[in-house]
Formats: sequence, C-alpha cells, structure tokens
Amino acid sequence: MKFVFRVNTDYVFLHALNAAQKKEPFEGWKKFANNIWDKTPAIFYFLSGSPEYILFTSSKNTLPAIAKTAEKTLKETRKTKEYKKISIETEEYGLFVRQQWRKNYKQALSILKDITGFLMPPKKVVVYLTHPKLKNGLTISDEIIVWGHHEDYKNYTTVYLCHELMHILTDHNNTDLVHAAIELAIDNELRIRLNKKGRYFEYPCHTYLQEIERKLLPNWKAYLRQEKQDFWAFIKENKTI
Repeated sequence: MKFVFRVNTDYVFLHALNAAQKKEPFEGWKKFANNIWDKTPAIFYFLSGSPEYILFTSSKNTLPAIAKTAEKTLKETRKTKEYKKISIETEEYGLFVRQQWRKNYKQALSILKDITGFLMPPKKVVVYLTHPKLKNGLTISDEIIVWGHHEDYKNYTTVYLCHELMHILTDHNNTDLVHAAIELAIDNELRIRLNKKGRYFEYPCHTYLQEIERKLLPNWKAYLRQEKQDFWAFIKENKTI
C-alpha cells in the first residue's frame, strides 16, 4: 500500500471557494471570493458547487455557456495573489503531511492490521491535499482520497488517512454499523496505540454514530481481547445492535 500526495491547485482553489466552508484559509479570502460573486454570480455558484442557482433561475444560463465562461474566469483567477497564496500554503502543508506519513505509516498500518485483520493490498492511492484550515476528508474511489485538516491532536493526519483507507478496505460500505466500527478501530483504538495515550471518545467525530459506538463498545473490547481479529466477523456478530 503506497500513498502518493499531490496538490492540484485548481482543486485547492475550488474547495476553498465552496460555500459550505465556514472558515477562511487566510484573512482576506472571503473578500476575494465575494469579489468573484459581485462580478459574475452565476460563475461563482458554478465554481463553488451550487449549479441549481444557475440552471433553474434563467433560461440564458445554459450549462455549456456557463462552463465556457467559468473556464475563462478560472484562468484569470490563477493569476491572482490569493490563488497563488492558497496554493503555496497548501504545498507547504503537503510537506508536513508527507513527513508525518513517512514517519508513521509502517507502524500505523501494522496497528491497523492487528486491529482488523486486513492485509494491505499492493496498490497506490493518490491523496489530493487541500488547505489545512479548511475541513476535508473523503474517499473518492479505491485510488483517490481528498484530505486537508488542521491537527486536532498528535498524528491526527495519520489517523484519519487510515480512517479513509478503511473505507477502501471495506469496499466503501457506508452503513452506520460499519462506519461506527471504523471509528472504534481507527479514530479511537489506532489513535491510542499510535500515540501511546488517550481514551475512547476523547475526540468525537460523527456525533450521529456515537450511540451505536457506545452500544458496540463492550463487544468491541471483547473482540480486541481475542487471539485473532477479524473485522468482518465482528460486523456479522453485531448486526442486531
């Protein structure tokens, strides 16, 4: 299993422009984004991932026409100091991520195997990075993860890259039961073993999974005490919870 970290500057920009992001990567970004909106609202909505505003509000805003104009706007935006700044800061973040992963990955993947019984497939996964002050973490496919986040605790990035890896290893099974078990395995047990300290639920992630995780916890602790671990066997045995 090999992780390759890349920075696609257009993706970095578009992710930061996304209206769902509550924080700005640096002071002045919101003003910069608002200037794009002031000039061409339809293009802003298109670039920030809100196509309904342009497709359903005007007969003139056809998708081909908007896409053509958006490409021109994006080309012009690449020349701005804000685009360059967010790209540089993300590249710098990339150095941090690569260094942390290089330091931890052998131990982290060994712990993951011990907890789940999963063997690491001989494949390459490309991780596209975004600005660390903005939240991002998603498994796109078996070959692509997108990631960017500030460090909430020691080795945070390593832990959550392993979390995203688990979505690949579990064939993108996103049922609440599987996702809750992933959080017990990675967000909690792997974090504690890797950092050699901590406790369960110290850093809650998806609050909607907390109830099922706490119900699973006694069986999970018993599972970890077994001589051999099998993640799918644990899931099968706890389907009624």
